[in-house]
Amino acid sequence: METANGCSIPRTSRTTDRLVYIDIAKALCIVLVVIGHYAPAGCPAWWQCVHDIIYTFHMPLFMFAGGFVYMATKKDEPYTAFIIKKVRRLMIPYFVVSAIVIGLKLLADNIMYVQHPKTAMSFVRMFYYPEAGAFLWFIYALWWMFVVVPLFKTKGQRLVLFGISILLHYIPFALPDVLCLAEFKTMLIYFMLGVILYDWKSSLAVLGRVPTSVYILLFAAACAILNANAGELWQTCARVAAPFLGIAATISLSKVVEKSKIGKNWLMTTSASSYIIYLFHTTFEGLAKAVLVKIPYLNDTTDHFAFLLGAIWVVACGVVLPIVLNEKILKKYTLTKVLFGLK
Repeated sequence: METANGCSIPRTSRTTDRLVYIDIAKALCIVLVVIGHYAPAGCPAWWQCVHDIIYTFHMPLFMFAGGFVYMATKKDEPYTAFIIKKVRRLMIPYFVVSAIVIGLKLLADNIMYVQHPKTAMSFVRMFYYPEAGAFLWFIYALWWMFVVVPLFKTKGQRLVLFGISILLHYIPFALPDVLCLAEFKTMLIYFMLGVILYDWKSSLAVLGRVPTSVYILLFAAACAILNANAGELWQTCARVAAPFLGIAATISLSKVVEKSKIGKNWLMTTSASSYIIYLFHTTFEGLAKAVLVKIPYLNDTTDHFAFLLGAIWVVACGVVLPIVLNEKILKKYTLTKVLFGLK
């Protein structure tokens, strides 16, 4: 099963148990990504609030899942072989999708309005900057995780790297945007959190016994503080805590869903296509929005019910159509499997 972090995760190398709750968490997260990327001008305040809450934790959650799955599926293989595998699963799809998006925008620029238009130079910039779409920073940042973390081979070394990641995250100095190094600096802490929780899962098992409701309430409290006129100290504490509480709440909720089996099949299907959804969701959301503007009622952001119907339409297209693309086309042919990291 291909995942959003470029790892195959049906089974671990150390256990026959599937990491189903991690799959479910990633499915929930990719849906949140699609929702978060729909924020039209003039959208209702409640939608903007949902958007802001999503942005407190959804990408840290993806990084956390990447680190946890990396450890769960880690094999004893040469570093070079591992890096080549990540080039195939992460970077080749990144460059393919970037070239497609840039090419389409260049063609469309002559016949219609294009948001964030491109030039021929964009084909060069995509090699060191997420030129085709700002959201593609995640892939480059994740790539650097896989370049760096395998060099730390023992639990002790990985614990040291976790300490370094904390310093990188909180010490206020800037890395250049080139090659998404700034995003790597910010996100390494969450990837390493997944690594450390897997490394020390026996010692930290107590975290899994905390009721889901507690994590949700604590996360809600952090978000409430961030949206209130609280003092600077409270704001800072909430800003630091919110990503970690969001991760904890989602993972705990995913375990509940796994046991209840409510929507489990759909979530597993979504997780299996999560990388393809990530690569293509903005394209399909754009098509959905092009249709939406032709329907005056659903395009009315002042009518909350109409806006909600339109948002459901856009988000559903952003999630479902990439799944259909993956299942019906990309997974069927050798060439597309190679180009999109499915083989």
